[in-house]
Amino acid sequence: MIFKNPIETSRLILKPESIADFPRFYAMTIDPEVMKYIGDGTVFHWTEEVALEKYQERIANRENQDPWNLAVYRKDVNQYIGWCSIGESRFLGKMELSYRFCRDSWSKGYATEAAHAILIQTFDLTDIGQIFSCTHPENSASMAILKKLGFVLSYHILSRPINREMPVFLVTRETVRA
Repeated sequence: MIFKNPIETSRLILKPESIADFPRFYAMTIDPEVMKYIGDGTVFHWTEEVALEKYQERIANRENQDPWNLAVYRKDVNQYIGWCSIGESRFLGKMELSYRFCRDSWSKGYATEAAHAILIQTFDLTDIGQIFSCTHPENSASMAILKKLGFVLSYHILSRPINREMPVFLVTRETVRA
């Protein structure tokens, strides 16, 4: 994991995921509105028991894993609200910013705030010079977040699960540091 932990912003704390995050993580992944623009839009298909086992495995092996996921917490109530990560995307074959937030945390600027903090640390602590992010073409909220962060449209790539071209955005170290 590349990040200095925890990462703090004015309203958030980003730190390694823990088993305590699982109930809200699982609720998020079975929420049809949250999953609407992820993959083919289907909700998490594992039972809660299987999902918990896989989540525990991921936490136990996190030092050897890519991407580098961080749980995002609201400082004021110490509540898990989602996750944010930077890692090598199997879909894009490039370093990618990803995030997912519980629906009760949408439209409050948390995703932008968390993503900005994780981008700064990535560019400060690594030699990575550019990061990509891909979103469903109908996910206007996610595209707005990327634009606020300084991402610009780079190219499109075909997503086989939805049989559509997906916009791929790019941000550079210089843009984030400006």
